[in-house]
Amino acid sequence: MALSDYWPFNRRSFATKGTNPPFSKDDPRSYGAGVIKRLQLQNQPALFGKGNTGTLKEPQIGDNRTYMNVYLADPIVRTLIDLPCMYAAKDGFDIVTDSDEDRDNITALFEEINIEQLLYTWLRNGRIFGTSYMEWTGDNLVLRSSQNMFIQRDPNGQVMYYYQDLGDEGESIRFEENELIVYRNNPFDDYAYGLSDIHPILYLVDLKDYAERDIGAALNKYATSRFDISAGLPDMPYGPDKINEIVDAFNSLEPGEDIIHGNDIVVKELQGTQRAFEYGKYTDDLLKKIHVALKVPITMFDKPEQARAIFEPYVRHLQSAVEAALNAQLMPQLLGGDALFKFRQVNVDDAFVKAKTDMIYLSEGVLSPGEVRSERGLNPDGVEELQDTAENANISGGKDQDKKEESARTEKRGAGNQPAANTTGDKKE
Repeated sequence: MALSDYWPFNRRSFATKGTNPPFSKDDPRSYGAGVIKRLQLQNQPALFGKGNTGTLKEPQIGDNRTYMNVYLADPIVRTLIDLPCMYAAKDGFDIVTDSDEDRDNITALFEEINIEQLLYTWLRNGRIFGTSYMEWTGDNLVLRSSQNMFIQRDPNGQVMYYYQDLGDEGESIRFEENELIVYRNNPFDDYAYGLSDIHPILYLVDLKDYAERDIGAALNKYATSRFDISAGLPDMPYGPDKINEIVDAFNSLEPGEDIIHGNDIVVKELQGTQRAFEYGKYTDDLLKKIHVALKVPITMFDKPEQARAIFEPYVRHLQSAVEAALNAQLMPQLLGGDALFKFRQVNVDDAFVKAKTDMIYLSEGVLSPGEVRSERGLNPDGVEELQDTAENANISGGKDQDKKEESARTEKRGAGNQPAANTTGDKKE
């Protein structure tokens, strides 16, 4: 039998095809009297055969297909999206509850479904598309696509159902609110969806691609055609017609073509000028703006200690958002419903930073020397127990020689073998 057969979790199937699931107004909590105007207009019944006759669903914000293409095609954007998500999920989690049995059961479930990788992917989808979804089946969490998932709320803002559009109204899936665990990245105003982190950098990505593709190619093509040309002789200067003829001849040269001229023309190739667009500075500025927008400082990869002041608080913010979503939507459905999900502290795994932190904690009295030693796996008293030397251990340093061979060499020296060191410090004449 599989380990899951012993878990006190029950599979369930509430999703419906072709029809909307049941909905109870203000259950389990009230959504007040305020109204979302666009939803009130959307929910108006059909009038004279015109109006909303199909399934209602709120339109998504932005263009998910574009966000996906940018993420898949641009290695810099992909890295900057992935890195905070990886740090948020990599150091494990704790289940906080007074029941040891519930803690063990929930932990065993999460470990078998590989919750850390699942949360990394869920969080990454949220950063890419703005909103991400996991289906809770009763004994498993399954990631669902953000691209064809929609949300429908009543005019007061209560979720009525989630709608997975499969192209056919009769085959499309409707989920009840407690069947999907939803993460909203950077929620905005009273919209049902979060905001994509890729959307505000689309114009920067376009500029970067243009600079790398078009401007870079242009500079490569014309780099060899920038010259300082002097024509004529001191006693016989050339007139405008002759100079224009020479200019036309140089302009007609193909990249890499040899320049052949007489001694009345002096050609100096220019290595670069201010008018050469300062290509490197321009692309560096674009990359810096992309890093800032995605909240991963550009120094993260060569001077990480300078980036932590921004990077670590952002990772902690992502962790808090994930914890809030899980503790509000998933954890109340597990066993007694009183357990909480908690990420462990972010560990950058930097020995230098760890050493600096230990020094600060010691100087401020936060930790004792014994506690610091214990964290590093050392004896808290600072005393290392001496181990007995094993028989035949090679303590002489000689290669392939054991203790017995060293003892034999010592016996052969005899009592008359005196040390060579001058222990008195007196120099003999």
